[in-house]
Formats: sequence, C-alpha cells, structure tokens
Amino acid sequence: MIKLVIALAAASGLAATLVQQLSRKHQTRRSHDEGHRHRDEVNRWEAEGGNLPPAPPKKAAAPRRRTTTRKAAAG
Repeated sequence: MIKLVIALAAASGLAATLVQQLSRKHQTRRSHDEGHRHRDEVNRWEAEGGNLPPAPPKKAAAPRRRTTTRKAAAG
C-alpha cells in the first residue's frame, strides 16, 4: 500500500515537472516568435516610408463680412 502511494506521488510529481517544462518552452518559443513578428512589422513599416509627414494645414476660409442693416435714427 505504501509503495503504491509513493509511486503515485512520484508519478504526479514527474507529470507536474513535465508540464512546467513544456509550458516554459512554449512561452520561450512564443516570445521568440513575437520578436520575429515585431521585427518584420517594423521592417515593413520602414519600407513603406515610416511616419508620413503631417498633412499641410487646410487653408482657413476667409472670414465672412457681416452685413448689418442700421436704421437711421430719427432724431
């Protein structure tokens, strides 16, 4: 009975260690791939011209003259 418990504990410990190692490898590979993807995006962005210069400001419309009608004051 004790041998069975020890074997079960050892097997579960090995399984947990295996899962942790696989998880670490996957995370490392993922971050490595993200680095490649980011570098590719930056290279493509630079090839397209990078930041485009700001558009020239639109010419403001000339202010309209207000025509007011003034009644002559009779006085």
